[in-house]
Parts: sequence; structure tokens; C-alpha cells
Amino acid sequence: MEKDLFEPIKQYFEGYGYTCDGEVGDIDLYMEKDGNSVAVELKKTLDFKAVTQAALRQKLTENVFIGIFRPKDLFSTSFKDKVYLLKRLGIGLILVSEKTGMVEIFSEPVVSELSVFQRVNKGKKQAISTEFKKRKIKNNVGGVTRTKIITGYREEALMVLDAIIELGGESTTKAIRELSGVKKAREILYYNYYGWFENTEKGVYKVTPTGVEATSEFIDVMARLRVKKIADKESE
Repeated sequence: MEKDLFEPIKQYFEGYGYTCDGEVGDIDLYMEKDGNSVAVELKKTLDFKAVTQAALRQKLTENVFIGIFRPKDLFSTSFKDKVYLLKRLGIGLILVSEKTGMVEIFSEPVVSELSVFQRVNKGKKQAISTEFKKRKIKNNVGGVTRTKIITGYREEALMVLDAIIELGGESTTKAIRELSGVKKAREILYYNYYGWFENTEKGVYKVTPTGVEATSEFIDVMARLRVKKIADKESE
């Protein structure tokens, strides 16, 4: 129960000299010390409603916390994402152990600048930009699930597949690379991530039944890739 969070958090702050009380102007736990005010929203879980209420409390007090019981998914990606949001908003987080009642200030109510997180994630940011630029056709629809995303790698694999079919279903690595225009054609054929190719002899590959099925599944994408390849050659 949310009320079970009240006493341990109240005692924690009283130990630091705060004067505390509950349900002050709809604030679950309100306290003051040396002219500074603190509000704590007591919640069963850290969800959007909790974050919204805490953000509204920032209009009324200098510092705002959300207090919850220590969750089992504390180190999960989803929970870390929620803590990131709290840090960007300047909302603190208090964790209370259900077994011992121990109180932990997990995150301080201080706004973390976006630049701090951008520096940490510089590599991921560059990877996104690289993937975007690598894609020849922007064919994906956002917000969908259970749909195969046309990544830059898949585009190149489809171009390699199309080239082999155009070469009669089996050909040398050199001929495939030249016709497809894919510089990494050899690596794509060798690692065969999608199971579309089969190495019949040294430097020679053919299309597998799975590859044939892919030509039907991605017929529209392959057609657009052909058009893009022709356009690129004409612009050279």
C-alpha cells in the first residue's frame, strides 16, 4: 500500500531535521527545512501518472520526489528509461525496501542537462545517422510491429540477390559485386545472414529456395532498388 511508504520516508527526512506532515494541499508527504520545501508523491509503481503528478508538484515546491517500493526490475532497461525521464525533469526518486523499510535516495531532484546524455550516447547517435544514410530507399513505416524492417544491410543483400537472379541464378562473386554495385557483396554472400545464398564452389554462389521466396516477399522493395540504382548511375 502507498501509505506504507509514508512512515519510513517521513522518519528518514526527520532524521535530517525536516518538519513533515501528510496530505498538505493534496501532497502525500510535505516537509520544510530552513525555508526550503519538499514534496513526495507516494506511488505503488513508477508510471506516467506518477511522473505527471510529480511534475505538477514542481509548481508548488522547491524539490519533488517520487517514493516507491524498491522494484524487482530495478536494473532493467525499461526502469532505467523511466529514471532518465525523471533526471531530465529534475524529479527525485526514493526507494523503500518492503522487507526492512530502509530508505534510499536513488536519484536527486536535479535537472540533468541533455548534453550529458548525448555525450554518453555519442556512438549510438552516430550509428543511427550512419544507418539512415546507408539506406538507399526510405521504405519503412514507423509505429508498426511484426514487420521486417528494411535496413541498409537488407537493402544490399536484396541488391546482391537481384544481381544473382539477373545473372541466371548462379555466378561468381566478382560478377555479382559488379552488377549489384554492392562493395561488400563478398561478405554478404559469405556470411549469408538471411540464408538466401549457397556457395557451390570457390568464388561461386547460387540462390537458395529461401532466396527465391525472398524475391516474392520483397518484390516491391527490389523494384524500387533497381530504379534507385539506375538513377544513381545516370547521375554519375
